[in-house]
Amino acid sequence: MRTTVIRFAKFSGNIKELRLHFCQTGEASKGAREYVQRYYPSLKKDNPDLPILIRECSGIQPRLWARYGMGKETSVSLTNLGPDDVRKNVEAMGSSR
Repeated sequence: MRTTVIRFAKFSGNIKELRLHFCQTGEASKGAREYVQRYYPSLKKDNPDLPILIRECSGIQPRLWARYGMGKETSVSLTNLGPDDVRKNVEAMGSSR
C-alpha cells in the first residue's frame, strides 16, 4: 500500500481562525468528516499557531468559516463535497485576503 504525505502551505498571516462545521452522521457531511480524518493532522502540523475549530452538530449542513483581521468572516458550503474538494476550499480560504 502506497502512502502519500500531504503538505499544506503555511497560510497567510491574514487568517486568524478556521472553523469546520458538520454533522456526525449526515450523508451531506461525509466529505467533511473524511477531510478531518485524512488532512487535519497535516494542516495543523503546518500551521501550529492557527486556531482550527472542528464543530460537530447533529442535522446541520457542512460549512467552512474563515475569520480574518478586523473581524471579517467568510464561509462556504461543503454540502456533498468530497474530502479533496473540502481541502481545496480550505487552502483557498487560507491563502486569500
